[in-house]
Amino acid sequence: MKVPGIVALGALCALALWARSSAAEGVSYALVTLEGTVNPIVAEHIVDSIKKAPSEGASFIVLRIDTPGGLMGSMREIITAILGSPVPVIVYTAPKGAQAASAGGFIMLSAHVAAMAPATEIGAMHPVSPFIEFGEKEGQGKGGENIMGKKVLNDTVAYGRSIAQKRHRNVDWTERAVRDAISSTYQEALTLNVIDLVAEDLDDLLVKLDGRRVDMDGTIVTLATKGARKIESVMDWKQRMLNFFADPQIVFFLFIIAVAGIGLEMKSPGLILPGVVGVIALFLFLLAVRILPVNLAGLLLIVASIVLFILELKFAGYGLLALGGIIAFIIGSMILFDSPLPGGQVPRATIAAVLVFLLLFFFGAIRAVLKVHRGRVTTGAEGLVGETGRAMSDFPGTGRVFVHGEIWNARADGEIRRDEPVEVVGKDGMILVVKKRA
Repeated sequence: MKVPGIVALGALCALALWARSSAAEGVSYALVTLEGTVNPIVAEHIVDSIKKAPSEGASFIVLRIDTPGGLMGSMREIITAILGSPVPVIVYTAPKGAQAASAGGFIMLSAHVAAMAPATEIGAMHPVSPFIEFGEKEGQGKGGENIMGKKVLNDTVAYGRSIAQKRHRNVDWTERAVRDAISSTYQEALTLNVIDLVAEDLDDLLVKLDGRRVDMDGTIVTLATKGARKIESVMDWKQRMLNFFADPQIVFFLFIIAVAGIGLEMKSPGLILPGVVGVIALFLFLLAVRILPVNLAGLLLIVASIVLFILELKFAGYGLLALGGIIAFIIGSMILFDSPLPGGQVPRATIAAVLVFLLLFFFGAIRAVLKVHRGRVTTGAEGLVGETGRAMSDFPGTGRVFVHGEIWNARADGEIRRDEPVEVVGKDGMILVVKKRA
């Protein structure tokens, strides 16, 4: 009697395993990737992917990240989408060597399951802004505190703590990561209860997630991930193009090209090419403005610098207008972006290189072009004005003259003798107006 019981039990176990395997084979998950800075375009893509994943049949979502951080507003949009997702969202810092810094750390904390690959790190979540001091300064607030910086810092700490409390993660570590900008390795994060698991790669992650119980706002969901089918969510062409302009240097170059091209076309109408290039660059710049936080004062200073360079070409400013333009350009370029990232500003080397190029452009090539445009015509009848020649016959009013190797009909106010030297002073159609040369 015992043997049949054991056989029946084995059959039931085999049946359960088969049922689970079959169920897993029918499971799909959405894979969303965050690489680079967190900006509005990236946030739009991730939020849309999270919202549409359930309707595409995804049982859970894997958000694979490698980011140095980004804009707090975009970060909050992503976290709000994760917290409101009807299916579990697993945030995975990968591949090996990736980071979840600054905004990436907050996104990791908000995940239903947080995982990291070996040789990755998380943290450095202190808010950064070139226009807000987060330390202490004399004369600012009670005890010399910078009130605005303190407000932003405390708000960010509270936001991080609330997310950590929601996901039952290490609240003290979260506060230190925000206040003191500490970072932790993947192993330290696992030990300190900042993340839930470490996985070598995506396949290893799916194996380790299988059977894991996830709290979905009071409802416990068991993940069946082994052999799950991947549905990869990628940006469309428009999002990829706009995300390309998330680089401050590219946006900076576009603006310089736009202002210089349009300004030159307005100064010397008819050149065509600078105007066309400037308008295209301006259009692309306006598209990119929604990605990076652009400082209006910086824009105005750069525009003013270009105007001063053009005025220096038109008027003899003895270099003062050019000097003012140089100063305005440097200051405007340095404050052009209000980005929290170390790479969110235009590098000084780039500013110097562009400034040198603009100076050579305006006071070298463009001055030569304008000089040619303003120069005396040297071809055709117009080009003969000022030239000298000789009369081919006596004539009191009209006759013929030999000028610049050619014979022309000419008209003079006084009497001119044959072989006398004459000077061309004008033209009337195809007739030259001449006078006796003294």
